[in-house]
Amino acid sequence: MRPIVCIVLFLILKFSYSQKILELNYHSVFGKEKSYQFFNNSKIDYKLKGDLFYRTHRLVNLNDSVLVFDNDSAVKISQLKAIKIRGGMFSPWLFSAGFLFFAIDTGNNIANGHATIINEQTIVVSSVLILAGIIVRRIQDKHVYIRKNITIRVLDTNYQNLTKTN
Repeated sequence: MRPIVCIVLFLILKFSYSQKILELNYHSVFGKEKSYQFFNNSKIDYKLKGDLFYRTHRLVNLNDSVLVFDNDSAVKISQLKAIKIRGGMFSPWLFSAGFLFFAIDTGNNIANGHATIINEQTIVVSSVLILAGIIVRRIQDKHVYIRKNITIRVLDTNYQNLTKTN
């Protein structure tokens, strides 16, 4: 059994390939150095110089200075203005809680035959939840603006060619 597992593992490793990694090194607010890595087929939110909004595309291939995306567009690393690193997805819960609280309370008032269908307290609570969702949506994502102290590099994990010289 052990030789069969070794042969299968060898065949799997023979046909596996190395991938390139886009590594982003930046300093946090408190001065701690942090790094984030983007792999092939990962979604990346980026903003180009002169753009107002972020673009979201899937990263297909990496070269030394060019990023290739799923819509066949190629972007030079020097053209990047900012990269958004997505955080936890907590804000959709707050949005839906605000809308559902309003809908459930209004439906309950209609079903019970109350004179006032929409309460002021319901509007206040729903609007606070929706506003908290908007604030958390902005806070949960890390926006890294490309400046002189930010390093972006493409790492090639092809360890077979490390000792080869041209």
